[in-house]
Amino acid sequence: MTRIGGSLSGVDRTLQASLQRAYADLQESGLRLATLKRVNRGSDDPAGLIAIGQIEAELVALEQADENAARAASIVNVADSALGQVSGLLNDIRGHVVAAAGDTASDAEKAAHQLEVDAALDAVNRIGASTNLGGRHILDGSASELTFLVSSDPANTVSLSLPHVSTSQLGDSGGTLDDFRSGGKFELRGGNLQAAIASLSSASSQIAQARGRAGAFARHTLESSRNVLQAAQVNLTSAVSRIRDTDVAAETARNIQARIRGNAALSSVILSGKSRSLLSRLLED
Repeated sequence: MTRIGGSLSGVDRTLQASLQRAYADLQESGLRLATLKRVNRGSDDPAGLIAIGQIEAELVALEQADENAARAASIVNVADSALGQVSGLLNDIRGHVVAAAGDTASDAEKAAHQLEVDAALDAVNRIGASTNLGGRHILDGSASELTFLVSSDPANTVSLSLPHVSTSQLGDSGGTLDDFRSGGKFELRGGNLQAAIASLSSASSQIAQARGRAGAFARHTLESSRNVLQAAQVNLTSAVSRIRDTDVAAETARNIQARIRGNAALSSVILSGKSRSLLSRLLED
């Protein structure tokens, strides 16, 4: 039965409510498809929004920890490269010591070898004093132990000890590299060859052990930490995506359904209005 009058009937109100719901659904699905996010406002999913905030905060911490580990790896690589150069210089010094031993070399040749040794010792000191990354010196004794944070937990730090690369520090109780200089007790023209080789071997061992510690630290501590951090980032990013991102296929279907319902409701409202208008004219006639 069609009612005639100025006020809306129950059917009219039902049709208008259906039209409003369809347009609201259409607007919401359109926003989700435009932003590709299921959660755009707190009202979309209050619990999900809280979870997203917590996970994103953890992600920021993990990303920075990964950056810290990458920077630590760079520092270790620089230190290893410098220590490798020092190791080569010590081998050169050993060669000059052996070449100048005994009476097979003339005094002039020994003097030439001594010049080479003095230059190599200066190079060792220069490497120790100048090796740095980002302005931070790492082999001059000012940073004997480096501490890195490679976790989102500030209490979870790792440390690496590096030697003080200096001719005054490398050697053993019998003498240091400084003793190989001109005028030192291990100078090539009259030094104790056996004691000199022992001291030089100790210095080489110090450098080799430092390189070994640095390599093990880079491989077993830094690389493994970065693997864990990156896996955690992938998993947390996936978790955020599952909560926040739009299921495009499902949302597209919902958008189409909302369009169909909206068009149907609009057509019904129009037809209802036309019917009322037609009856009113018939009665007037």
